[in-house]
Amino acid sequence: MICQVSRILRHNETIIPVSGAGSRNWSLDEVMPAATYSIESVDSNQLASNYPIEDKLAAARCLHTTGYLFGVFDGHGGPECSQVVAKRLFNYVAAALLPRAQLRRLVEEWHTSCPTPLIQVYNDPSLFVSELQKIYDESLFRYCNKLIESIAADFSMEEVLINAFTQLDEDLGREVLENQHSDVLESLMKVALSGAVACVAHVDGPHLHMANAGDCGAVLGSQKQDGGGGWQAIRLTSDHCWENHAEVERVLSEHPHSEADYVVRDQRLLGLLMPFRAFGDFRFKWDRQTQIKIIQQYGGQDVIIPHCLTPPYLTALPEVTYHRLGPHDRFLLMGSDGLWEGMSALDAVSLVGEYMSGRQTLQPVHFPRQAVTLREIAQLLEQRQKGLALKPVDTNASTHLIRHALGGSDAGLDHSRLSHSLTLPLEVRRYFRDDISIHVIFFDQNFLRVCPIEI
Repeated sequence: MICQVSRILRHNETIIPVSGAGSRNWSLDEVMPAATYSIESVDSNQLASNYPIEDKLAAARCLHTTGYLFGVFDGHGGPECSQVVAKRLFNYVAAALLPRAQLRRLVEEWHTSCPTPLIQVYNDPSLFVSELQKIYDESLFRYCNKLIESIAADFSMEEVLINAFTQLDEDLGREVLENQHSDVLESLMKVALSGAVACVAHVDGPHLHMANAGDCGAVLGSQKQDGGGGWQAIRLTSDHCWENHAEVERVLSEHPHSEADYVVRDQRLLGLLMPFRAFGDFRFKWDRQTQIKIIQQYGGQDVIIPHCLTPPYLTALPEVTYHRLGPHDRFLLMGSDGLWEGMSALDAVSLVGEYMSGRQTLQPVHFPRQAVTLREIAQLLEQRQKGLALKPVDTNASTHLIRHALGGSDAGLDHSRLSHSLTLPLEVRRYFRDDISIHVIFFDQNFLRVCPIEI
């Protein structure tokens, strides 16, 4: 049974092959692109509850700048929106990162038979059907031209992320309106009527930006600097839901006081939707005339939301935060709400910290530099000896987290509880747990230790 449990848990696990990561030691005399070695490795995994799974993970390297992008997308009302947003959003971000002159040259190349890609996508070989791809390419091309024609201002990573999120969401709705007679209208409608929350990280050397819309979450695992070796969990995102009082006040302030009893009802937006920010869900965004013309024709009268009087009620506007990574910052943990429903941020960070200590026992000894003292060797060997007690069952940190999220108890890992959770019938599984999707991004401590302040 234990072997069967592990096979289920490891079915979707992946290691993202970040080029050059962890392959060398750093010294102050070396000059390299900042992003190249700030990430040591990335462990990812998903466990489905819904069928098909409504979550989506994404990871990519920006080919014309020095950053990496990671995303967790949690769909609702179907998998369509999360699948599409996960495959398209990073191109919007990568385009906005480029200087206008360079972007203009790339756009000109797109008119040739050999267009230059903006990103290198990891672990996702899937493709859109050709007619959908053509529509999506036209939207990206339109956004690039909009960027080229805009007045250049001082660079702002926050604006790059905000504009990418909001422009893509706007395009999801526009593509439906402009393709009413297309053979792929039904596919476009499924994307527009389902929804997805999104949590995206941009890592560029020591610079970490998070953009979050909805209730996925990101936590930084950092070692305490008191010498005790403990861990602290630094929340980098806030959930956009009824438990966030500032978010409730924001939503209420955008609509007439006469609607106060309906805007947030039963802990949901208009009594229906848990997240207060999301891609898609155009039932909460289009005006009533558009809904009657488009949505009612597609889904019938029952699809129209009562009390949807002054839309939009929902936005894809992300909340953006910045953190400069330091030598005590060891990893970034990104997860869909299926993880956070059963585990606190500190518990998750502590589990990954224990996993890191135990994982060292599975690897050869690597000394941090040539001029290492006997005292430092003794400390390293002592740490490895302690790690033997924490030797993990899994070789992937995300799998380790999912195992404990489902089987954890006050007395430790409960294997019968874990087995029961994994073997629930499909028709009842969703009532006990949600889809779980996780990225664990490990940082290169040697790089962060010597990284110049001005980078």
